[in-house]
Amino acid sequence: MESEALRKIRTMRQIKTSLDVARSQKLRTTNSLSKTKEEIEHLESLTDSQLEQVMERERKHFIALDASVEKSKERVIKSREKLAATINKNRTLTELRHELQRARWEGKDPTLPKAEQPNPEQNLRQMELRY
Repeated sequence: MESEALRKIRTMRQIKTSLDVARSQKLRTTNSLSKTKEEIEHLESLTDSQLEQVMERERKHFIALDASVEKSKERVIKSREKLAATINKNRTLTELRHELQRARWEGKDPTLPKAEQPNPEQNLRQMELRY
């Protein structure tokens, strides 16, 4: 059975703010009420002569912002990779140092191959017990 409590939850994308509602409504001023439909259509069809230049400038600005964001993402990725490489190197060095210390405690020479390692029991003095 599905949970009834979670069905009614709305995300931020589903909720309209009062600003969004106001933007979608047409303003009802005294001046707009006195215009005819033809006059409204004519006024809405008029455009600024420099509109294309402004729009092109805005497109270039938007493209530049996107390129800047992508470049920043690449920098973050590179810095993360560099940091990960440093962390991996340090982890490997720490493991090697622990291994060398363990070998020293066990009495083995870490520079010699394992086949030539001396037996730590041979280094102890042999004592004979007499009763």
